[in-house]
Amino acid sequence: MITRSRLSMALLLSLSTAIAAAGCSNSAQTPAKGNTAGTEAPAKAEELVITEPVTVKLYSHSAAINTPKDVDALFGTVKKKHPNINIELIKGVKLTDMIAAGEVPDLIATTHFYMNDLLPLGVVSDMNEFVKKYQVDLSKFEPQAISAIKSYGKKGELYGIPYTLNYGVLIYNKDIFDRFGVPYPKDGMKWEEIIELSKRLTREENGVQYLGFDPGTERTFSRGYSLGTVNDKGQPIFDSEGYKKTFGLLKQMYEIPGYIDPKNKFQYGVDYFIKDQKLAMFPSWLAAITSRLPQLTEGGKEGFNWDVAGHPVFDDRPGIGREIEFQSFIVPPTSKNKEAAYRVILTMISEESQQEMNRGNNLTILNNPELKKQFASNTDIYKGKNLEGIFKVKPAPAPVNSEYDNENYKFLREGLNGMLFDKKDINTILREANEKAANYMQAEQARK
Repeated sequence: MITRSRLSMALLLSLSTAIAAAGCSNSAQTPAKGNTAGTEAPAKAEELVITEPVTVKLYSHSAAINTPKDVDALFGTVKKKHPNINIELIKGVKLTDMIAAGEVPDLIATTHFYMNDLLPLGVVSDMNEFVKKYQVDLSKFEPQAISAIKSYGKKGELYGIPYTLNYGVLIYNKDIFDRFGVPYPKDGMKWEEIIELSKRLTREENGVQYLGFDPGTERTFSRGYSLGTVNDKGQPIFDSEGYKKTFGLLKQMYEIPGYIDPKNKFQYGVDYFIKDQKLAMFPSWLAAITSRLPQLTEGGKEGFNWDVAGHPVFDDRPGIGREIEFQSFIVPPTSKNKEAAYRVILTMISEESQQEMNRGNNLTILNNPELKKQFASNTDIYKGKNLEGIFKVKPAPAPVNSEYDNENYKFLREGLNGMLFDKKDINTILREANEKAANYMQAEQARK
């Protein structure tokens, strides 16, 4: 069970020593900037000591926590500081079914992109009191992540605590570049420059079709402009200048001979890069590509020569890559072990945990450029690679998120298909997508 220790005056005089001995996270004990508003800092919360075994049930909602091995790797410092806390990963059941059965998890991990899925389910709680009570210094976090998580709170609520960051990255196959005598990409190249490289790399040789670049989905390609499906007034934005520009660039890419195959396939994905090794450049998330790279040499495979570069950018947004992406912890209001869940979060955002996880496959959420350079240093994955170049390109602010995004993006895909296969002009397809989104949203709002 969890008990509150009584602090004597002597302990108060040596508070820092007591905190260190109790294994409390650094982040939890640093006074939060802006919390005091010119008044005296609030008294530090009494230490919570886990005296008996307690199980924190963890649900991963599209976060990169899929197996018990992932739990062991990510929460190692929690086990060290709180040996009585057992973290149980809930698998094989839908969150909605758990809610219906009254078995809500104690802790939910999710990505920024999927936060909107959770808000209507009633499993999020305002973490502002947690931040105030444990004096969590949010100024130490990546500022874009804090701004993004705050955007969900219409009245100032804070619905999660970020714990790991993701970064856009361009990975490329140097062997293909060498084969065709094309210079390697540089950090933060303009999309127009990427298209020119793609023209020289997209060709058929000895019956093998090589592709210069896979831009990914139309919605991820637009994220350098921080474009979602609606603006801050809740109005659809598919007919905006930003989307017109992104679709203009996509049109140029897909018009390169060989990009669209005889069966109308035009998106190829990471396997075409990792396994087939026919794709010269691929934009990805740093965490996603890091987890896939060991496959190159599994089973004694020879692999290929590759490197990374800072994510490509739009010509009018130099140095700004794809949007901020991160993972957060959420504590449901009906959690049965809420205080133990809080101890997990406090430990995970501590300097010690952030340093340890950053040396593995989880990039630190702390706004510390030097620490980011140590990413994955416990492995040899990026030995001799241009890891520092990735961080020369900053993430764009997160787009406005909407409960209508999932359906609205279907209209955008219909527009892309209309451009590629029905030869519709860009203004027409985006106007039609915008009209469909407006009609859908209006119907949904009338139905509520």
